[in-house]
Amino acid sequence: MRLEGWLYWTALGLSGLTVVSVAAYIVLVQDNRSVQLEVNQRQQFINRSMQLGRVNQTLIRALAAAAASAHDDKLRDLLAQNGITINAAGEPEKAARPPAPRPAP
Repeated sequence: MRLEGWLYWTALGLSGLTVVSVAAYIVLVQDNRSVQLEVNQRQQFINRSMQLGRVNQTLIRALAAAAASAHDDKLRDLLAQNGITINAAGEPEKAARPPAPRPAP
């Protein structure tokens, strides 16, 4: 009688442990799915940003070519305000930004 009672309680404890393990597994799977969704959204944002970067470069080149061919000083100034200088061939170049001034002690 004693051995049967011990087996019963052991089997009951193991089944309870199994239920807890399954519940923990379900929670972890759901959490992993949400993390995967967030990572996928970030990757899509990066991919879109790269595509927009190419469009921006093309647009800047077209504006620089238009400013150089039409001798448009206003357009040249607009590009310069945004850190883009135009070389002699009409190609845009990133302007080197001067270092930020240090505050006086």
